[in-house]
Amino acid sequence: MEWVLVAVVAAGVGLFGARHWRRARTVERDRLAELEVARQLADEDVTVLGEQLARLDAEVADHPLDEAARLEYQTALDAHESARRAVPRLADAQEVSQVSDTLTAGRFALACVQARVAGRPLPERRTPCFFNPQHGPAAEDVAFTPRGHGTRIVPACAQDAARVRNGERPDLRRVRVSGQLLPYWEAGAAYLPYGQNHFTEAVLLASPQWRVGDGGISGIGGLGGGG
Repeated sequence: MEWVLVAVVAAGVGLFGARHWRRARTVERDRLAELEVARQLADEDVTVLGEQLARLDAEVADHPLDEAARLEYQTALDAHESARRAVPRLADAQEVSQVSDTLTAGRFALACVQARVAGRPLPERRTPCFFNPQHGPAAEDVAFTPRGHGTRIVPACAQDAARVRNGERPDLRRVRVSGQLLPYWEAGAAYLPYGQNHFTEAVLLASPQWRVGDGGISGIGGLGGGG
């Protein structure tokens, strides 16, 4: 009987160990998948900011910048370089929020230079455009109504705010998940660090249950098309 008891205990320990190993493997697989999404978001944003800076460089080539504009330009360049170096070193999806903050500072500095060159008032230091943070600081707030939730106010750049007011779809920041392009806030747990420092309430309300084609802003359907 003793050997039977030993065998039962050994089998139980083995079963527990196997389950624990499978659970740990699943957790690690999910963590790596979320990290890949986070890196994709951050890397694409770094690329876009670099392209925006290149265009600005061409625009100001023959336009003398004053001291304030030069400092802001350098701030934008430094932010881009810092974020570019940080992306390959991301070890956890949560770390993308730091890169996002750096890029936000760079976009704001870029917007300030553009305003000075164009002779426009300087932008307010606001949160980024909710629909696509790549658009830079928001210009105003608009009503956002995903199906199944009440209307909330979210920050939007001037162009997206105008689109929403005109009943058009805003230019959404989208990511590819399982072969499907989705608004970044529908990308699963990995998107949360991407916007948590700026849009926590609004992002959480745009839950993964709000799928592409289910509803939209002020009754617009199929926002996944974007652009």
